[in-house]
Amino acid sequence: MAATWQVLGKIVKPHGLRGDLKVVFLGENLENLERPGIHLRFPDGRLQPAVMEYRRPVKGGHLFRLAGCDSIAEAEKLVPAEVVIRAADLPPLPPGEYYHFQLLGLRVRDAAGEDLGMLAEIIATGGHDVYVIRHPEAGELLVPAVAAFIVRIDLEAGEMVVDRHLLQEG
Repeated sequence: MAATWQVLGKIVKPHGLRGDLKVVFLGENLENLERPGIHLRFPDGRLQPAVMEYRRPVKGGHLFRLAGCDSIAEAEKLVPAEVVIRAADLPPLPPGEYYHFQLLGLRVRDAAGEDLGMLAEIIATGGHDVYVIRHPEAGELLVPAVAAFIVRIDLEAGEMVVDRHLLQEG
């Protein structure tokens, strides 16, 4: 079985002369960038193991230094690679918590069984996430990612059940 790679960030440009890289973070947990097992994935699909020496926040992203990248010339070769990790190398989450990649693509229905569409996007709002459910005919539905609205998530069945009554009242 092929490894499932999850994108944590994207290298957007070199920074300075010593090989630093500006990375836009796309994942959910910055600490995952420091886990063993991160790789760079290039547009041609090639993978290269990577070890982060340090990172620090900057406006619009993070500056990274990767082991072996010691010059602007080396850094330029890494743009526009993605920073990825195998899903299996991510730490397990507590019960009832999920990585975004686990939820995206789930079929969503209400408690009565009506198909509401597919979970197509997750918007981080600061307070709580908002799930964007898209249906080809019915359009878009926004669901707050809070327990009151989510009846059940079943990853094995590929399904999320939401309380539509609360959505219509709110």
